[in-house]
Amino acid sequence: MLTRIDHIGIACFDLDRTVEFYRATYGFEVFHSEVNEEQGVREAMLKINETSDGGASYLQLLEPTRPDSTVAKWLDKNGEGVHHIAFGTADVDMDSADIRDKGVRVLYEEPRRGSMGSRITFLHPKDCHGVLTELVTSAPVESPEH
Repeated sequence: MLTRIDHIGIACFDLDRTVEFYRATYGFEVFHSEVNEEQGVREAMLKINETSDGGASYLQLLEPTRPDSTVAKWLDKNGEGVHHIAFGTADVDMDSADIRDKGVRVLYEEPRRGSMGSRITFLHPKDCHGVLTELVTSAPVESPEH
């Protein structure tokens, strides 16, 4: 079912300043960055390590791009810090259905597009001991053409 910790999402007010902290303090570099208009965030993925299933583990830094985004509302209530934990899975559709059958609320009826072309869904934090939990199926890694 779940194969790894895909990433830990950290909400921040200033993405550039937060990236610089992680770079200067731990030596982590930005692997990927993008703006997700649907979720109203600008994000940076800092790669921590490779994993045995061919994926990787990341820190995902999230800065809201609009005041009505989920991350902006979370920051207003909680301030900067850990926003969610994401687990990697080979099949987000199957695993979210299995988890829903166990009585856990799945927040999206159908998985949505996530970072780096992944497919994602979230589990309700009240059903996960206070932790917003994301399930992620990474997009296939394309090998370079030779």
